[in-house]
Amino acid sequence: MRSFAPLPNVQPALQPGSHLRSGLRSGSASWVGDVERNHAALATLLTFAVAFAHLFGALPATVELFFLVTAITAFGLPHGALDYLSGRSLLQSTFGDWWFVPFGVGYIGLAGLVVATWLVAPLASLLAFLLMSAAHFGAGDVNPRLALGAGGRFSSQGAVFEAVGRGSLILIPLLHFHPEAASTLFAHLVPMSPSELYAAITSASPHLFVVSGAVLAVVMAHHLGGWAEGTPGHAQVALEIGALAALFPLAPPLVAFIVYFCLWHSFRHSLWQAAKLDPSGPHAAFQAFVRRAWPTTGAAFLMAVVGYALIGAQSSDAKIIQVVFVGLSALTAPHIVLSWLASRTASVSATTNLR
Repeated sequence: MRSFAPLPNVQPALQPGSHLRSGLRSGSASWVGDVERNHAALATLLTFAVAFAHLFGALPATVELFFLVTAITAFGLPHGALDYLSGRSLLQSTFGDWWFVPFGVGYIGLAGLVVATWLVAPLASLLAFLLMSAAHFGAGDVNPRLALGAGGRFSSQGAVFEAVGRGSLILIPLLHFHPEAASTLFAHLVPMSPSELYAAITSASPHLFVVSGAVLAVVMAHHLGGWAEGTPGHAQVALEIGALAALFPLAPPLVAFIVYFCLWHSFRHSLWQAAKLDPSGPHAAFQAFVRRAWPTTGAAFLMAVVGYALIGAQSSDAKIIQVVFVGLSALTAPHIVLSWLASRTASVSATTNLR
């Protein structure tokens, strides 16, 4: 699992958006910051609202699945739909106009390998997907300028520590507070019964919850302290952590995943990509993003439809869960590799320019 959390030169890798931020022109910095702050405020309110709404009852399973498919298609898939642009920037200097050949072979090949692994070793694939996703989400949520020890001797270690806490927030409460729902969900993905999965989850989650809670307590104390001191940014981070800490224990797993993945993670990544495409303003940036993202988003959706049709005689709920999570797993692996390579390239370029 070490490949999911590389430790050397960790700060660039910890913030997948950092290479996107570094590519923004100064003219876009103002409006991007405004959009980020407005989005964080609105997303925090919506996250709290969804969390506390589930104190009064849950949505029917069919409605949850409808929202899952709709939200993933509209927000989740597009946030990775511009990976080909990152691939072009990384490979064009070496392969010229034929950059798309090694990119396509590598990207599709890695995605296909992930799908094949699910078929051969589904339980190992599920564990790897959960760990990979937690690492990726935690890393993407960390702002190195505000993280523990930022600017000090142990800034990288502090960022890693915070990423562990932020990533565990997306996974551990979901397992600890909803073992039955998680067991039913995972039973569609691995050859184990819900009762077997329930026993495994309930035996491990209390210990993981204690460790995760301890790490998050330190992280939250850091940001609350920064908020009390009036340091810009800490209040936003503390409120975000608080909203997600309410969401995952209170909302069902699928609903919590939809809210976090689409409302928080995908929006942020898409915003930085859009601002890079056209920094003149949010409207122009959004149009540029849609123009470049819809073809690959459409292709990914069609592949999902084909995958659904190819699955054998199972319930529609099971087929949707398998297509969504195996498909996301297949797309996540090359997406993370590209994010890491782009961050490394940006870091090397910045270091070279300083010399």
